[in-house]
Amino acid sequence: MKLFGFTAGLALGMAAAAAGVCSMYPDIPRRVKRDTKHMMRSAKKML
Repeated sequence: MKLFGFTAGLALGMAAAAAGVCSMYPDIPRRVKRDTKHMMRSAKKML
């Protein structure tokens, strides 16, 4: 049960940190989305 609490707390902390960064720098989510699409396309071409 302790492991579940630790994992939940860790996930909540990471979500809060991501929300804080996204609120300070609004262009980051768009960049991440764009770069992820680019990486997926590159991976498909390699395969």
